[in-house]
Amino acid sequence: MSWLVVGLFSEGPTDRRFLPRIVYRTLLGIVQAEAARAVELQEDIVAYIEKPNAERAELVCRDRESVDLFVIHADASRSLVDQIEARLIGQVRASARAACAMTEARIVPLIPVRETEAWMLADPDAVARVFGFSAWPERVAVSWYPERAETVEDPKRTLTEAVRALFGGRKARRVPGPEGLFDQIAEEIDLRRLARLPSYQQFEADLRSGLGALGILRRAP
Repeated sequence: MSWLVVGLFSEGPTDRRFLPRIVYRTLLGIVQAEAARAVELQEDIVAYIEKPNAERAELVCRDRESVDLFVIHADASRSLVDQIEARLIGQVRASARAACAMTEARIVPLIPVRETEAWMLADPDAVARVFGFSAWPERVAVSWYPERAETVEDPKRTLTEAVRALFGGRKARRVPGPEGLFDQIAEEIDLRRLARLPSYQQFEADLRSGLGALGILRRAP
């Protein structure tokens, strides 16, 4: 039995409520289905606050013996995903490789298109369940296509308005905001629905690359 410890650099406080559970659940699914040996995944994701790239690389090198994978989160518009990955993750990878011979695949990009809330919009039923409904009510129209949630212009606003619609469109001051329940949404969200989004598919692929570099996954025949 070996331990797998993961660290997460996230951008803000709301992201830190949502992303750790998504990272954990995604990794757990991959490890349970594809690991070549018994692996125990540490449930508490190691939290790193947002820092300049040079400091991130220093932390990666400092903790490389105790943390197996380092996930770096950043939001990006669809047209800038590659640029953000090169400028952010690419710089951290290059600096850590030069400073401590860090394997690049162990530094994993997590780049939702537009905003993290776009991932929540992929599963309206999960959002509804967190607010006490069994599923998204048929009486409430969904103003976006969940399977294309990354095309929503303003995911944060769309999510807030969706929650308001669940409660009959009452004034904002009488409707609970979703931000305080992001951790619960992360627990409820169906990862199969999330996997319809290209940015999540890429995140899964990058996690597999990292796990492969650690020798955890079975080799493809």
